[in-house]
Amino acid sequence: MGEIKKNILITQDYNPIKGTGISVATFGIAKELSKLGCEVTFASYDTPEESSSQKVEGVNVVRLQTIDDLKKAISVTDTVINVLSFSAMFKPFAVTVGFICGEMNVRYIPWVHTTLQNSKFNNVVGINDYVQQTALYLTTEMLKGSLCPKIIAVSKAVKDSIVKLGIDPEKVMVIYNGLDTEKVLKDVKEIKEKTIDVICVQRLSAEKGNVLTLAVFANLKRIVPNFKGVIVGEGGEKDLMLSLIKVFGLENNVKIISNVINGELTKKIACSKAFLSTSLTESFGLAVAESMLIGTPVVVPNIEGPDELTESGECGFVYECGDTVNPAKILGNIILGSNKGPLDLMVEEAMKKAQKEFDVKKQAQLFFSC
Repeated sequence: MGEIKKNILITQDYNPIKGTGISVATFGIAKELSKLGCEVTFASYDTPEESSSQKVEGVNVVRLQTIDDLKKAISVTDTVINVLSFSAMFKPFAVTVGFICGEMNVRYIPWVHTTLQNSKFNNVVGINDYVQQTALYLTTEMLKGSLCPKIIAVSKAVKDSIVKLGIDPEKVMVIYNGLDTEKVLKDVKEIKEKTIDVICVQRLSAEKGNVLTLAVFANLKRIVPNFKGVIVGEGGEKDLMLSLIKVFGLENNVKIISNVINGELTKKIACSKAFLSTSLTESFGLAVAESMLIGTPVVVPNIEGPDELTESGECGFVYECGDTVNPAKILGNIILGSNKGPLDLMVEEAMKKAQKEFDVKKQAQLFFSC
């Protein structure tokens, strides 16, 4: 688009092009900002290649190895967007970026992807409450910094968490995670047959409620004995889940798939009659948004992001978090074709909402205006 308007550095403490939910969202915005004429650099200490720098779809992807590398990247930019997750508070990268920006007199805009609810699960991986409180204190000081004019929250639930830290609500801007709606709809355009009954897309870790997923499936089997379910994800609970699949007698019903690239993932969602989440905490829910866009009905718990995205049941089925009976009944009705008229209307509303509110091009414009 001719003259470069802004020089933007996005920092994230894990691989920006790995394919996880946050990475898909952040790198999607980075690509769109580059299309708007910005010079965009994405800096991380975890990148997929051996080289320290590469160009990926218009974005400079830089691998950091030292604090000096980080300072150098910050020194040549106009604005730093430091990606922050409360579920990884014990990783000080985003907070460190903010404090270095303060020292170097560089403007920074924290991009917060999770709620404080996520932080409660840090105990599961051995992070005690004292460490969490210390991290929260440092995070709050960084968010209050004089060179921090705005904070971006990926949902209203995330904004509420930030405000609870004593941050001025006027300083926090809600920008939903974006989807390349045009590409996603094009990718799934030719898919007509529903070969999967239920699909789950989730990290195989404690906060995603994986045991609850299998309990729902066990209840569903009583309603639809031969249902076919797919769980897409990887993580430390995989062996536990494989064992529970045997315990529940679900070997012929459920399979776990890892490492599905995003384009193929949306096709699998489009091939599914329903999308299920049993997560215990979810600040946005990118796979929920993708399912809504594609026209796959979603069955989600009444927590943070999913409840917000579905407008408390207007654009998807919402059940009490932790319940494993009602979601199984809902899934059974979808699979067996009950209440088709109302279901079609719900799916239509979900698709309209997704196209209107989750388009990455619109989200990038909001970032550009910050």
